[in-house]
Amino acid sequence: MRKVVSLFALCGTAGCLCGFAVPAGAAPAGAVLAATPPAGDTVGGDRLASHGYIRDKSVPEPPHIEASSYVIADLETGRVLAAKNPHGHYRPASTLKTLTAITLIPRLDPKKKVRPSLNAVNASGSAVGLDEKMSYTVDQLFHGLLMQSGNDAAIALAEAGGGMKTTLAAMNAEAKRIRANDTVARTPNGLDDDPPLTLAQQHSSAYDLALIMKQGLTLPDFIKYVKATTYHWPAPPTKEERKKGKKTGGWEIGTHDHLLVGNRYRGMIGGKNGWTSHALGSFVGAARRNGHTIIISLMHAQSDFWPDARALLDWGFAERDKAEPVGTLVDPIPPPAKPTPKAVAHKQAAGGRTTSSGDLDWWKIGLPAGAAVAIIAGLTLGLRRRRRPAAAGPDPYTPSADGAGDGAWATPESPDANPPRTRRTPPGDVKVAGAPLNPGDRPRPDSWSTVPNPTQNGPADEPGTPSGQDTVADAASNGATAEDRAEDTVRDDAEDTVVDDRSHRGPFDPPDGDKSPRG
Repeated sequence: MRKVVSLFALCGTAGCLCGFAVPAGAAPAGAVLAATPPAGDTVGGDRLASHGYIRDKSVPEPPHIEASSYVIADLETGRVLAAKNPHGHYRPASTLKTLTAITLIPRLDPKKKVRPSLNAVNASGSAVGLDEKMSYTVDQLFHGLLMQSGNDAAIALAEAGGGMKTTLAAMNAEAKRIRANDTVARTPNGLDDDPPLTLAQQHSSAYDLALIMKQGLTLPDFIKYVKATTYHWPAPPTKEERKKGKKTGGWEIGTHDHLLVGNRYRGMIGGKNGWTSHALGSFVGAARRNGHTIIISLMHAQSDFWPDARALLDWGFAERDKAEPVGTLVDPIPPPAKPTPKAVAHKQAAGGRTTSSGDLDWWKIGLPAGAAVAIIAGLTLGLRRRRRPAAAGPDPYTPSADGAGDGAWATPESPDANPPRTRRTPPGDVKVAGAPLNPGDRPRPDSWSTVPNPTQNGPADEPGTPSGQDTVADAASNGATAEDRAEDTVRDDAEDTVVDDRSHRGPFDPPDGDKSPRG
């Protein structure tokens, strides 16, 4: 194999080995040759790649006009009937506003209010007359764009579409979507001198203008704008109008399409013309007769191109059903299909049970349900246990034997002996948790002096021991001296004083003689 590859390499280098001869006049090694587009690469058909007249020779010739480029096409069938240099690049001038329109009409609400910037108001060239003190609807701006060819309206619409950069990006993306690959937009109004633009920076073709018109005729609002002949343009009121009480003035604007006014072309739908000193004349339009629509476009023409536009339309209607097409107006690129979820095929395990689509695997439902029930039961049990009081010995309060209502506080049994329980007088009407467990021999307090969570007293209140005194055995058992216990007694007395000071916060009213404030 290596020998074969080496042999072919030698043949290509020498040019004469293996019997191949190098033709006379061939380019020397290392020369760069112009790339020839492969067959089928021209949008609309290979014949449209020609730079001259392109026609079917079985029918009369199409008009020979001064324009450097033109296209005649049938909208319903999409057939290009005749053309001249259809993909040649030329400056579009104001015909580029048709691309601005088909880009922004679907994106902007026609009722949206737009206040133009100073940049829009001061646009050069043809203008509809914007005032920065006024707000205009999108619908009004589109009338000014396509009827009066307002360069100021184009900038205002671009600002409404998200700004100049965003709108131009959207325009070029729309051109690619409809496959107008010859078109590059750098301005929304087609001007090529403000800012100065070269042909390489901004250009289009007669074929692309026909594609843009084809797309525009799918938009009802686009047809409305290019078909209108007159329109009342709003403006600030004059002094005379203000005296009459008018808040808005204005004037009438008219279309620049000469095929719609004056010597109107029969069946004319509308179109858009353009002119600059670099681009010369350009036009794209459409007319409809007997259920058929003819689209024409021309570029780089003399200033008075209207008779030529009529001649192209006449030939299109006359030869529409006779001429063989020389190309087609392609359709836009379809939107990407929504991804559909892929079905995953599950392999049946060996010896596994097959379940029909109508059956259910109940274990798959029962297992999660059982787990959920177990979790709920565990939570419920835990909450009940938290609410249950701790069983830490006998009931601290035992009703009295006579049932008079005075019960006794139970004393925990001593491990050495089991003396009879000593009954204690319970506190008053305690309504809250945290009541004292060792009230001592103090007389039962009145209900009004009972407070929530009172300070607990220590062993000084044990029965048989005078309040505030400790025996030596108790002191020794507690690991404290008599002086320490005396300090504790003072502290306990202070705490009792705090309880007395807060007695006014009890849940019941004090006696008539007590005038302490309530919390």
